[in-house]
Amino acid sequence: MIQPAVNELTKVIVESFGYLHGEPPQAHLVVDLRNCLHNPAADPAMREMTGLYPQVHQHVLDTPGTFDVLAGVLETTRVLHRLHDLRSRKVTVAFGCAGGRHRSVVLANELTAALNREGIATTVTHRDISRPVVRTNR
Repeated sequence: MIQPAVNELTKVIVESFGYLHGEPPQAHLVVDLRNCLHNPAADPAMREMTGLYPQVHQHVLDTPGTFDVLAGVLETTRVLHRLHDLRSRKVTVAFGCAGGRHRSVVLANELTAALNREGIATTVTHRDISRPVVRTNR
């Protein structure tokens, strides 16, 4: 698991995970990417890579609908942040895909970068990125 330190300045925690590795994490918003974005693991050249690799990152971003999903989650996260910030609470957003190594990693990193650019202190955790690739019959 890749997990940076969360401190008192952190306002939003973003987590990627894989549904094939257990229950989704506790979060205010859970986004299921399994049926809305192309799976890079279906391509043998990218299967063993993760969303941290530039070619996987670009593959996910090039999938039609990716920016619509990201824009919707960004706006929802902004609203949750405003509501929770009044009570000095952190907001947690989780992105899930099948194995937690590709799509969820890319969108978690993209959301984190966008929120940090807006001045909302955000950290990201990749729960299942180091797990082995899960082979399925799909």
